[in-house]
Amino acid sequence: MCGIAGCISKKQKFDKEKAAELLQTMTNMISHRGPDAEGKYIGDYVAFGHRRLSIVDLSESGNQPMFSHDNKYIIVFNGEIYNYIELKKELIQLGAEFKSDSDTEVILEAYRIYGEKCTDFFNGMWSFAIYDREKEGIFLSRDRFGVKPLYYINDSEVFAFASECKAITAILPEERIPNNNKIYDFFLSKREDSNEETFYTNIKRVLSGHAMWYDLTENQLSIYQYYTLDIEKCHEKWIKGKNPYHTFRTLMEDAVRIRLRADVEVGACLSGGLDSSLIVGIASKKWGKKIHTFSSIYEQEECNEQEYIDDVNNHNDTVPHFIYPQMDDSFMEEMSKITYYHDGPDGGASLYSQYSVMKGIKGNVKVVLDGQGADELFGGYIGYFNYRILDIINSKKLFAKTRALKALTYILNEWGVLVQIIKSETFEQVLGKNCYKYLRKLGIWRKESRFAYDRPLFHEEFKNNCETIEYEEKKVSDSILNNILYNSLYDGLPDLLHNEDNNSMAHSIETRLPFLDYRIVEFAVALDGKYKIKNEWTKWIIRKSSKKYLTNKVRLRKNKMGFPAPFAEWLRNGKDKEKIKELIFAFGKRNILKQDTIALYYNQHMENKVNREQFLYRVFKMEMWYREYIDC
Repeated sequence: MCGIAGCISKKQKFDKEKAAELLQTMTNMISHRGPDAEGKYIGDYVAFGHRRLSIVDLSESGNQPMFSHDNKYIIVFNGEIYNYIELKKELIQLGAEFKSDSDTEVILEAYRIYGEKCTDFFNGMWSFAIYDREKEGIFLSRDRFGVKPLYYINDSEVFAFASECKAITAILPEERIPNNNKIYDFFLSKREDSNEETFYTNIKRVLSGHAMWYDLTENQLSIYQYYTLDIEKCHEKWIKGKNPYHTFRTLMEDAVRIRLRADVEVGACLSGGLDSSLIVGIASKKWGKKIHTFSSIYEQEECNEQEYIDDVNNHNDTVPHFIYPQMDDSFMEEMSKITYYHDGPDGGASLYSQYSVMKGIKGNVKVVLDGQGADELFGGYIGYFNYRILDIINSKKLFAKTRALKALTYILNEWGVLVQIIKSETFEQVLGKNCYKYLRKLGIWRKESRFAYDRPLFHEEFKNNCETIEYEEKKVSDSILNNILYNSLYDGLPDLLHNEDNNSMAHSIETRLPFLDYRIVEFAVALDGKYKIKNEWTKWIIRKSSKKYLTNKVRLRKNKMGFPAPFAEWLRNGKDKEKIKELIFAFGKRNILKQDTIALYYNQHMENKVNREQFLYRVFKMEMWYREYIDC
């Protein structure tokens, strides 16, 4: 896990001294990603920089930029190739030569043999750039699901890339131009990373599963998608003729096994939820590791998961570490740091919990496993109940409506409420229009959302100068649930991965995500929805397959939290509530959002009429970003 940066000069050769200063400026901005070593390569037109976090092959032979043994290829790489040991053996049989024990060199030799198709053989997370001196071009790639970031800018003078936007704006300060289309979309859709747009107008992100080739002879950039999820092929490969419970358990065990590979100690984030607890259980009971676990603990009951965390730690004989995030004297400073490390505003206060956990990990271990991705793959959010019920109704099977009503009854009995859980169209299809209207009249079902905007939000001049960012929703299955889950991998999950990466790398911590092993993803997208949501149970296949690793207390829990933070209460009664208020109302003076709408929503929240914490948090962090990056 590292930080990478690079530049291509399009019109004239580099002045080597100035290029060295340029690269130093870029790599200094991402030094937190790699505090263990740094390196540079400066050619006539190509310059690469690297900051290293040493995880595999801790010797100097693992430093970067790395040259192939014949100097034909030069690489800067951020990430891990977990199957590098197996792949290295295969490459040696094909004539590859190695001078280190690093996974970086495995990428170089795989590129030598397979060319741009080398990524087909990798099980891992990555962003890298390879300078091919024979073909006179640069090959850049981002991993299948976008765990590791890669940004770039391409203008008439220079092509530049880096792990973070700030490394680019550091050498091109004139590019600190707010992307109004992105800001507009951020407040409407709450998306951060689900497309190539960033909060800077001219800086783009490389999308997951995409690669680029930069032709140095023609100064031409081509971008293409190298990986797509073919549902039929995935079904043939992972589902047909197999026991899904056995297949999932076997894949999950192996995904954890290869992610425990490192020349440093590996720990785990533990929220007490199903996903992180399963990872800890497999690492401990299947692979015999005495795992260091790291958890955030709040005193507030609605955010406190300690009883489940303690259960997992006791069951697995771990070495537990507890972090207690609070709104103390350092809160505003920490919020500013999060904005700095994220290169933009972020979408929710749970980041503060995650950031605090990563800060607490530093100095204990350099690598942690985490449960990111399971909810999007296996239907972990309660809103997914809607789509499973609709699938049951649409199945045309005998007594389909009866089965749907049974599922709805389970949900009502277990969850107790329908607010924000069951959509009106779902309720209406199950019970019929007249019954739905009657229950609506009685107030049994009501629509109430903390996200709803019921007042004009934007200044007209700002709104009229913005273009709507379009999002492509693919139909890959006859199942509504599976379509929703498939699209969440590209619209929703990228935000979580962005947050995970930036929060961890801010503290020089590498996070590894077993659920996003490409084999598990391919299995999940082809899996029938009945294995994902069953009656009142989300993530059914995980619960069913994890009996040997989890106690029933955790395996059968339903009160999902995930890295919570009591920001709603902090707004009302927190130590820094006045400072937060000042930032919220200051953003209203920028002629982007209407000040009177901000005031209305703020007062609604403070009077406890409507929970507006999500909206107010975004306004708060947008103002922080402007002050950190745009006003300077």
